[in-house]
Amino acid sequence: MTVLGIHHVSSITKEILDNHDFYTNILGLRLVKKTVNQDDTSMYHLFYADYEGTPGSDITFFNIINAPKFQAGTNSISRTYFRVPSKESLEFFKGRFETHGVYHEGIIEQFGKTIMKFEDHEKQRLALIVDQSSGHPTPNMHPDIPQAHAITSIGAVELTVQYIKPMVQFLELLGGEVQGEFTDDSTEAEINVGEDSVYVIEQRSTQLEKEGYGSVHHFSLRVEDEAELLEIEERVDKENWKNSGLIDRYYFKALYITTVGGITVEVSTDGPGFAIDEPVESLGEDLSLPPELEENRDLIEAYLTPLR
Repeated sequence: MTVLGIHHVSSITKEILDNHDFYTNILGLRLVKKTVNQDDTSMYHLFYADYEGTPGSDITFFNIINAPKFQAGTNSISRTYFRVPSKESLEFFKGRFETHGVYHEGIIEQFGKTIMKFEDHEKQRLALIVDQSSGHPTPNMHPDIPQAHAITSIGAVELTVQYIKPMVQFLELLGGEVQGEFTDDSTEAEINVGEDSVYVIEQRSTQLEKEGYGSVHHFSLRVEDEAELLEIEERVDKENWKNSGLIDRYYFKALYITTVGGITVEVSTDGPGFAIDEPVESLGEDLSLPPELEENRDLIEAYLTPLR
C-alpha cells in the first residue's frame, strides 16, 4: 500500500467571483466541478483543474463569505506548487503576472527545482514549478496561454511545522519516501509521494497560523480505490491518528486525518471522478449536487452567487 501522489488542495476564499476570474482567466485552469460544501451547503465548493479534472490537478475553494483574513504562521499548509513544463513557461507566466498586476517573487531555485512563487488576490501562497513528470496531463486550453506553457497539475505542497520529525514520520507511514539525507538536525525535508512532493519546513515559532481567506484548509493524497483507502485507515488507526473514518463524497471517497500541529491531511480515491454526473465536455457549467442533496436544489441555489 502506498499513496500515488497529491489528489487535491482545498483552500478558502471570501470573494468567489474574483477567485473564479483568477484561477480560470489568469492561471488558465478549468472549472471542472461547481458544487457545494457537503457539510455546509450554503457555500460553493469549486474545483479548478486540467481539462478532464484528472486527480492530482485540482485546487478547490470553499467560499466562506464572512471568513476573516488568515494570519500566517507555523503548523500550516503554506504553499501550493503547480507544474509547468519548462523554464520558458515560468518566463511566460512572469510576463503574464506583470501584465495583470499579480505579485510574484521572480524565478529562483529551491529543493533542486526551478520555481516562481506568487500570490492570488487574497494572498493565497502559490508557486509554479518546472517538472515534466505528470503522467498524461490534459492541460486546459486558454486563448491567451500557449499549450506548451499551460499548467498541467499540482506538483507539490509545502508544510510549515514546529517540529519536522513527526510530520516526516507521518508521511512515511502513508508510503512517502524521504529524498536525500534527513537527520535529527534537519530543518527541511522533501518527501516523495508518487511523482509528487511534500516539502516540510521546520519553523519553531509560537505564532501559529490562523485559518481564514487566503489559507489552505487541507490537502489530499491519492489512492487508487476504496480497498487502498481502508488500508490507510487501518494503518492510521493502529498508530492512533485521529481521523474521520471513510466518507463518501460522491466524486471520490475520503479519509480526513488530523496530523502534526493540527494540520488536516485527507486521503482520497481516484474514482469515480467528476464525469459521474456530467459529460467531460461540459464539466463545471451547471451546479452539480450529490444525489442526497438534489431534492434541496432550489433552496441551495438561492444562497449561491451566480458565476459569470
